[in-house]
Amino acid sequence: MPEAIELRGLTRWYGKRRGVIDLEANVHEGEVFGFLGPNGAGKTTTIRMLLGLIRSSSGTARVLGLDPWTDAAALHRRLAHLGSDPGYLGDMNAASLLDYLGALRGLPRGAWRRFAERLELDPSVPVRKLSRGNRQKVGVVQVFMGPEPLLVMDEPSTGLDPLMQREFLALVAEARAEGRTVFLSSHNLPEVERACDRVAIIREGRLVKIATVAALVGDHTRSVNLVLGSSAPEGAFALPGVTVLSSTGQDVHLMVRGDVNALIGRLGDLDVRDIAISTPDVEDLFFRYYEGTVAGSEKRDLTTEQPEAVRGEAPR
Repeated sequence: MPEAIELRGLTRWYGKRRGVIDLEANVHEGEVFGFLGPNGAGKTTTIRMLLGLIRSSSGTARVLGLDPWTDAAALHRRLAHLGSDPGYLGDMNAASLLDYLGALRGLPRGAWRRFAERLELDPSVPVRKLSRGNRQKVGVVQVFMGPEPLLVMDEPSTGLDPLMQREFLALVAEARAEGRTVFLSSHNLPEVERACDRVAIIREGRLVKIATVAALVGDHTRSVNLVLGSSAPEGAFALPGVTVLSSTGQDVHLMVRGDVNALIGRLGDLDVRDIAISTPDVEDLFFRYYEGTVAGSEKRDLTTEQPEAVRGEAPR
């Protein structure tokens, strides 16, 4: 399968402090690839290297077959990017700004219009007067309004309300259906589950897991709280992957690991008055992956000095 992005030992140090260390990953053409991690994990550093905005300390990156550092101009003609905190010309209204950004990419005037309508963005309002969520809509519109084969987005749904998050996910799905590649960083696990084909998890600058979304979902637990109209029969929740944490007759608290279909099928036989299902937050998921590899005697301080051989920043 052709690769849109290839990382081989990609490393970046900021003086004596780490950015990312020995990243090894492939992103296939036409897939939505999630880059998952908490703030400070190295997501933005990686994206800046993919865009050729900073240079790696060691290792290599190939994006659409190009070296981001030496072929940045050619690469930027083939990708669209949304940063985690985009800055705009605030005195322009959204329409003028989007036309200006589109002209830089050779797009006709109004190329943004149908995307702005879907995201309910008022193009007549000056950007400086837009709320945080509406400024984010401007960024999402400018990413999707062109034909570029690669979309690189750093926490793109931050600030969007739930309805607009759903519309954003629809835009991602449409881009994938068109054969475009989406590289999407996030710390929002439910969003990644819905949007992505595969996920890379990064913590403290190192990749700790790359998996399909199905494998990732199957590897974590959900908390399920039930309110029943009447007590469940004995053994009603004796199902694969289901643990009863507490049961007080009509109130039942379960933990479900992996596939939830068996539980859903069983609930159809019960008098369920209310149900709440929650997934662990990203930090909880991370702690599971790092127990035994970062904790205890094997723990390494990844934020102090780099190896002597690669110390110092690479010149631009």
